[in-house]
Amino acid sequence: VLIAASVPAAAQERQWVLDATDEDAFLVFGVPESDDTGLSIWCTIQSGKAKIFLPEASEKLKPDAPAAMELMAGGVTVKLSGTALENQESGISSLEAEVETTNPIFAAMLNSDRLKIHVEGEEQIIPLIDADIEGLLKLCNRP
Repeated sequence: VLIAASVPAAAQERQWVLDATDEDAFLVFGVPESDDTGLSIWCTIQSGKAKIFLPEASEKLKPDAPAAMELMAGGVTVKLSGTALENQESGISSLEAEVETTNPIFAAMLNSDRLKIHVEGEEQIIPLIDADIEGLLKLCNRP
């Protein structure tokens, strides 16, 4: 009975999943087969650019307004400028920023166990264990 009771709880853990279509690649940290997403990094295949999407960035952000996102991993800090988006589900604005795949943050993420994200004085920590950053970069980098 205890084993059966623990299976649904374990199924609710966020995990990294790399997926691709003919045109786009997605590395998502969330609960599979649900809307629960903590972070999404996606690109048009071989574009050399990726978009970092934080679904619940900050209550302080106003939709459609520019906003800053600071990423930290493995001693590297990168500041990105993005656009806040309305998130009707949670009421907390989302934030999406575009970055070149050659940005040093990706190399730092390969060698770090966590990614810290600062938006409007709020910090989120995303574990990078099992994040297939290398696989995503292979899909996103220019040939």
